[in-house]
This record gives sequence, structure tokens and C-alpha cells, in this order.
Amino acid sequence: MFYSFICNKCNSNFEIRASISQMTAGLRVICPNCSSEDVSRDYSTISFGVSSGNNSSTSSSCSGCSGGKGCCN
Repeated sequence: MFYSFICNKCNSNFEIRASISQMTAGLRVICPNCSSEDVSRDYSTISFGVSSGNNSSTSSSCSGCSGGKGCCN
């Protein structure tokens, strides 16, 4: 899975790829921009790292809604 973080020192947004077990074990996360360990999880973005097999980078809806102002928007 990919986890999004925000650096509290330089306000940089970044993602790391880690397993759930790594995260629950207390994986040490360091900002790639300023090397600070003062980072916070960004729960506004969740990515599972699953590819649909095509090269489309955008999608108007997820498989669980109609694409309106529901779960995706």
C-alpha cells in the first residue's frame, strides 16, 4: 500500500510504499525533501497501488459509486 505524509517542517507532501505490518510495527518515516522525522499521515489520500492494466491516469468514478458527488467526489 501507499501511504501519504505531510512534513511538518517543510510542508512537503510525499508518499511511501509499505506493508500494513510495517506501518503497525512503527516504520520510521523521513521526509525525502528535508530529512525531518516530524511528519504526519495525510488521510485525505488513500492509494492501494493497484493498476487497472491501462495507462489511464484519471477516472471519473470508483467501482462503488456512480461518479456523482458520492464516495469519490
